[in-house]
Amino acid sequence: MDKRDVLTADAGTRVALARSHFFNDDPVPKGLVDEAIEKSWRRCASQGLNAFKRAPISVYSQQEFQQIKERNRLLAQVALPELENLYQQIANTRSVVLLADTDATILSSLGSPLSVEDSSIRKVGNLGACWSEEQMGTNAIGTTIIEQRAVPIFGGEHYLEQHGAFSCWASPIFDPYGKLVGVLDVSSRKHLRQMEMLVNMSAQLIENRLFHAHFKKQLIVRFHNRPEFLGTLWEAIAVFSLDGSLLALNRAALLLLNMSHDLVTNDDFSSIFDYNFEHLSDYFSVSGRSPLLVYMRNGVRVYTSAHPVSTMHPEAGGASAAAKSSIGNQTGIKPEFSDIALGEKSMAALIEKAQCAFTADIPILLEGETGCGKEVLARALHQHSSRAARQFIAINCASIPETLIEAELFGYREGAFTGAKRGGAIGKLQLADKGTLFLDEIGDMPHGLQARLLRVLQEREITPLGSDKVIPIDIAIICASHMNLKERVTKGLFREDLYYRLNGLRVPLPPLRERKNLREIIAHLIQRKVGSARQVVVSEEVFDAFRTHPWPGNIRQLSSVLATALAFLGEKDCIELQHLTDDFLNELIERRNHQAAAESDQVHAHGTGTLASMEAQAIRTALERHGGNISASAAALNISRATLYRKIKQFMN
Repeated sequence: MDKRDVLTADAGTRVALARSHFFNDDPVPKGLVDEAIEKSWRRCASQGLNAFKRAPISVYSQQEFQQIKERNRLLAQVALPELENLYQQIANTRSVVLLADTDATILSSLGSPLSVEDSSIRKVGNLGACWSEEQMGTNAIGTTIIEQRAVPIFGGEHYLEQHGAFSCWASPIFDPYGKLVGVLDVSSRKHLRQMEMLVNMSAQLIENRLFHAHFKKQLIVRFHNRPEFLGTLWEAIAVFSLDGSLLALNRAALLLLNMSHDLVTNDDFSSIFDYNFEHLSDYFSVSGRSPLLVYMRNGVRVYTSAHPVSTMHPEAGGASAAAKSSIGNQTGIKPEFSDIALGEKSMAALIEKAQCAFTADIPILLEGETGCGKEVLARALHQHSSRAARQFIAINCASIPETLIEAELFGYREGAFTGAKRGGAIGKLQLADKGTLFLDEIGDMPHGLQARLLRVLQEREITPLGSDKVIPIDIAIICASHMNLKERVTKGLFREDLYYRLNGLRVPLPPLRERKNLREIIAHLIQRKVGSARQVVVSEEVFDAFRTHPWPGNIRQLSSVLATALAFLGEKDCIELQHLTDDFLNELIERRNHQAAAESDQVHAHGTGTLASMEAQAIRTALERHGGNISASAAALNISRATLYRKIKQFMN
């Protein structure tokens, strides 16, 4: 077939001819398939994939997939409206709309169940399935990830013959800094016209949504040479810090300015627009402003619009009296994330995810046992955010009587109810305006009040009890619970709609007994109490006792035990068993006695005389080691204090 025949042949013929050349180790004539397809085939061949052998679709376990979903929660949330919109446009085509992460794992799938004969397509939509090129050969999702550009794959362009019936369109999704964060895909048995355009447009809309999710306190400027295109897919978007530094550009802006992502941080507002940054920022600080006509530095005239932003800088002294009071109430050591993670990689990753979500104004739900550090993390998230200059308001939903919690949250006017303060009171929600509200033990919130809280989160306004005045509020929400809220939803004890509103990101904090860095945690707590000028350690015997303790009170309990031990320690530099409280040692003795009971038969297998001499020597050693401290010696010997007294009388007299 000569070059003219190649160009005029139908797509199926060209692909079949390309496969024939490729699998016969002959050069593939140019024009038969896209260069990206041939490159992908060669990668697949070099990895040893057999194009003619059926390959199973790898699906992650439910636990593994849950972790993957958590890592990609923001992307999935931002993308959902566009996935649904895209599916509505193609709902009658028997196609599947897919969202995948950067490892080609399917995060979301929209599409009606297909008939039995199409069971193979149904597998395409399996949540948790991996469509990496390495496992599944040339395919739209996996190959798009490698190429970092849209690569539609039709029929025989798939490397594995088993996928030859599918037509797939995929487009990469980039974050505001040009980093790949996911892939949007439509898979079908039909070759649908204009599908590539629909997928690419939807991917770009998701990227624009990511801009607004990432930047809440910066100036987001939208511009286009025609005002009717503002707010559409084709608008250019630029993000500036409050001092005018350029932070990010979307695809349309990069194209208009002929720039790449790596050059963004070298520019500022004045290098792009021939206009005063402060004037533009002030103009759009009021909602409802009409587009502003300005000139760009390249001479192009554009219409601009921007989200209202606060031009107040915390360091400029413009904070309200309430905020200044809040700052005064929060003096002390600023909680650092490193002090929470303490070198544990899994914990650090969890905290990093929480910080990213909180920065994007996504509600955080902290779950974990009492004392595992939920409020410490909540305060750290607040202190390291743009809301740090305003109040962090904490309220424990379990500690306030049900009859008072509504007044505590919403406030009330004078005379709203019997016992109301003269002059009324400002509620916690209003006090947290521009700051952070931490609702601890949210699972204990009365069911009726849950509905009011949901309305507040939806409408961002409150009405105090006994008042008809509506007060707008801007708050970040962090909730915490020692219970599994999902289970409470299932049991009808917690509203499902409120659960999903609060559960922007669920952060499960591990109990102390599951932490893998106990030594670092102990050292950190000691150092925080004694200061950097003094070095105090725990003996191996104490560490072993700590390591095996169940710690029902978690880090809070450990901190209390160490504080008491340091008080008993005096000027010494090593915490021994005798420095621990009797309560802790009694628990240790009881636990070790329980363990020893199972081994008692083996112990009594030794001769009586030998056993007696061994016990006597063990008691002498324990008493000597612990300075005659009965509680510490009994703990070391795994016996009660009464038993130790009895044996001392028996062996030492």
